[in-house]
Amino acid sequence: MKVQQTFKNNWPTIYLVGTPIGNLNDMSNRAIKILNEVDIIACEDTRNTQVLLKKFNIKKKLISLHMHNETERIKEINQALSDGKNIAIVSDAGAPVISDPGAAFINGINQTNTQFNVTAVNVGPAYIHAIVAAGFTNKQNYFHGFIEHKTEQTKKEELISIINKYNNEAIVSFYESVHRIKSTVALLVEILDKEQKILVARELTKINEEFIFGSTLEVAKFVASESFIEKGEFVIVVDQFSNCKTDLTDQELADEVASYLAKGFKLKQASEVVANLYNKKKNEVYKIYLDFYK
Repeated sequence: MKVQQTFKNNWPTIYLVGTPIGNLNDMSNRAIKILNEVDIIACEDTRNTQVLLKKFNIKKKLISLHMHNETERIKEINQALSDGKNIAIVSDAGAPVISDPGAAFINGINQTNTQFNVTAVNVGPAYIHAIVAAGFTNKQNYFHGFIEHKTEQTKKEELISIINKYNNEAIVSFYESVHRIKSTVALLVEILDKEQKILVARELTKINEEFIFGSTLEVAKFVASESFIEKGEFVIVVDQFSNCKTDLTDQELADEVASYLAKGFKLKQASEVVANLYNKKKNEVYKIYLDFYK
């Protein structure tokens, strides 16, 4: 697990910087400032980025970072971070990582032992900042907004509905308030695979910006601890579900349904969750449970 307080440590930083999608005058002041301050700019196409830099009189070392060399660049940029250098990553237009290079690189460099920050600049709303920084590599994402339901059971049902509908195909992100963040993350432990990767982010782009990366269980334990700071508004990003086992016996499937029933799920809900987790049909799982338990 990694807890990053971006602006309260002395780690080197990777800035994922959004650039104009067409009109260069849309470039933000902070994005210009960051590009002027970093040691290296990694870009999708050096020729396109040179046009942007020339307009704003930015003179920095450029290296290419595109879909064909993301993995190759990990060692080089990791060494630069180890030397204390700050890195900016830009795509030709828009936000890095979002249907542009960057995700595979961030995902890979996060596996190293180097201490560094990853943060986003000028990429739009809070959930995009969180998705970009997370480095999850799926090409699709679904943004749900705020969780609407307030009681534990109805909130659980809403989360199950979101996860079941989208999480096998996409990264899922949503907002949560300071008053409900702990209970929501605790519910995710019940709903998700405990090794599934999630990110909890708060106070994005502010002085108290914080990212908590890890498995569902790791993040839930931290959020429940005294170290967790309950201030600000939160974004939760759930990586695409990728740990599916499909070779369970009927008895094991029935037992899985039973475990969700013990947590307070209704039979149809439990069958749907298990079907989603193990790539089965909901009606098939429902019938298997009845064969063993009724």
